[in-house]
Amino acid sequence: MNASLNEIESLCKKAARGAGLSWGLAEEAGKAARWLSAHGLNGPALLAAQLQRDDGCAYPQLVPQVGAQAWQVPGQVMCPLIAGVTLSDHAYLLRSSGQIQLMHVAHPQLLMPFVSATARQLNLGLLLSWEGCRLVFSPDGGTFLKQPEGFADACAAQVSCTCITTAIDTASPLAGTIPDLPEAIQTYLDHLAARTYVPASEASRLLGAGSGLSDNN
Repeated sequence: MNASLNEIESLCKKAARGAGLSWGLAEEAGKAARWLSAHGLNGPALLAAQLQRDDGCAYPQLVPQVGAQAWQVPGQVMCPLIAGVTLSDHAYLLRSSGQIQLMHVAHPQLLMPFVSATARQLNLGLLLSWEGCRLVFSPDGGTFLKQPEGFADACAAQVSCTCITTAIDTASPLAGTIPDLPEAIQTYLDHLAARTYVPASEASRLLGAGSGLSDNN
């Protein structure tokens, strides 16, 4: 299916909400899927894979512990959506420490929209890297893939976001046309989105059975 960026964002936002994310996080999920799609990547498929992984997990289980050492979620693989929002909220730590490390991150590509926004917010160059992959973000949010071997990994043992003080080579920006939305992905996202249309009492039962993510965040 050919889908516009607006359609992708709307569908993914509703699907994320249906999966149990708060409306605020669901909006960020929709924007992330839109950003990825605008850069030639299959944002809806990445989001669908992450929502399927997190379905049934309570929100406190997924929030990274923020500190001077590497961020982690004890006993869980880190959700890149929640980690990305947390990174944006704690962007000031990059100015003071120069680097933030995240441990055991699922679908690290989903961090990219948040790192791009953080680079603009701080007006700094940033390097996002994990084994086999290096991505550079310019102060205006431009994205450049420098090492692609591990780019499509479904999980990364360690992800680093590092301030860059040297000049940024902007020769090969990450770009592409909007990919088609696979039928299977659309069906799954529509299924999640449909949870938001159920009457409130039934919705509460569905969310209690299918996802423990809190709306109080």
